[in-house]
Amino acid sequence: MEILRLKEIMNQKGVSREELASKVSVSMTTISNINSEKNLPTINLLLQIAEALDVDIREMFVSTKGSSVTQNEVDQAKRLFEKGLNVLNGVVD
Repeated sequence: MEILRLKEIMNQKGVSREELASKVSVSMTTISNINSEKNLPTINLLLQIAEALDVDIREMFVSTKGSSVTQNEVDQAKRLFEKGLNVLNGVVD
């Protein structure tokens, strides 16, 4: 299961990797690596991406429209946020 719904949201919004990369000032490779989950974005970049795609940040993890969130999805989102906070605080896993 994917942690982020970035690729899905980009498809829904009709936004290319090039467009998104330009909007958030990163390379297309960065967007590709996030899409393939080779790299996870920092919290700051995730906020920028959500804003650029005009979605609530929660939509980046699970669809909040017409579906319920499973405990597994909540746990995955929590781990991602904790990892981002650790990176911001200089803590290495």
